[in-house]
Amino acid sequence: MNIKMAGIDHSKAGVEAREAFSFTKSAAEGAMKQVREEFGADGCVILSTCNRTELWLDGGEELNPLDILCRLKGVNPDEAAPYITVRRDEEAVSHLLRTACGMNSRLFGEDQIITQVGDAGDFARELKTSGPVLDNLFRTAVTAAKKVKTQVRLTAERRGAAESTVELLQKEWGGLAGRKILVIGNGNMGKLAAEKLLEAGAQVSMTLRQYKHGGASVPEGCRAVSYEERYAVMEQSDAVVSATASPHYTVHAGSVLVLSRFPQIFVDLAVPRDIDPLVADIPGVKVWDIDSLGVSGAESASEEAAAQAEEILREYQAEFRRWYDFREAVPLIQQISRKAAEDMDSRMEKCIHTLHLPPEQRDKLWEQIDHHAEKTVAHLLFGLRETLSPELLRDCLKALDMVE
Repeated sequence: MNIKMAGIDHSKAGVEAREAFSFTKSAAEGAMKQVREEFGADGCVILSTCNRTELWLDGGEELNPLDILCRLKGVNPDEAAPYITVRRDEEAVSHLLRTACGMNSRLFGEDQIITQVGDAGDFARELKTSGPVLDNLFRTAVTAAKKVKTQVRLTAERRGAAESTVELLQKEWGGLAGRKILVIGNGNMGKLAAEKLLEAGAQVSMTLRQYKHGGASVPEGCRAVSYEERYAVMEQSDAVVSATASPHYTVHAGSVLVLSRFPQIFVDLAVPRDIDPLVADIPGVKVWDIDSLGVSGAESASEEAAAQAEEILREYQAEFRRWYDFREAVPLIQQISRKAAEDMDSRMEKCIHTLHLPPEQRDKLWEQIDHHAEKTVAHLLFGLRETLSPELLRDCLKALDMVE
């Protein structure tokens, strides 16, 4: 197995360190193509979320995923090494399966990561950068995670960043009824935050980019405002929640300072951060980022539930290992099947000549003999994987290949 990954996540790094390694969708596209073309990896997938960035590679014994990730982001590997974890082969496979079902998340067992892992795999597949091994691995991780979700209750409480935002704002003010809140960003996280705020009784405005007004929507009960008007709306708001995929700040300290009235609280749900850190220096203003929301406070799974999840994941990891090992045997099986067809040809030659067939029919008969001989032998050899270990299967195939 030649799978490797380098990742940075909330367990080792704060939001400031993580944002240096985050990728927008367009940046991930360029990076994955670069890894395939420049570094010669057989496969590449980038998973980038608020809490983690992971570079996945297949092939190339000499490839160092930490060095490549740092090179892609223009970061010194020596400085980044304390924050980045490198995993290989079985350890890497296990990590992705656990990540997909939320067992490595800040909120243990959270659901959103399944979609994020699936989207990362789908995107790389569309770009033709994942290769067959990582393609299968990411599909397996999503399938395993879905089975865990249907059979095991990993958390007693499903509380993510949007729910935590509402909870903390309610604690701050004793309730949200009548509070005016601006949500910047019309993506999934922004909409979820707006919905939760509306449910809590807040008056919510949501920004839309001017060029997206025609096709975008806002949650029912939410007022749509132009992104360009955000500071004017901000002036009338009690709080601002920003959740975009922008690589640039959506809220600049200098622009906030000139407002006649400041919102009391700014909540930054993005990585890289949407809100200029200098906003926190403005007197009377509080800034909460994704790390300060305390989304890890949900009740963890019981030991029994965690054990059930681990058992399911082990089954899928073993199945992936069998697929991977057998994949390496396929060329040898094809080679043995071809040799069997050639042996059949030599044994049938005299018999075919006694039939005195026209050339066209004779050629057609030879074609059918070759096809069915190869297919029959391949079918028998493929069946061995159900009863033999990968090691014994390889030994048997090598022995058969040596038979003249």
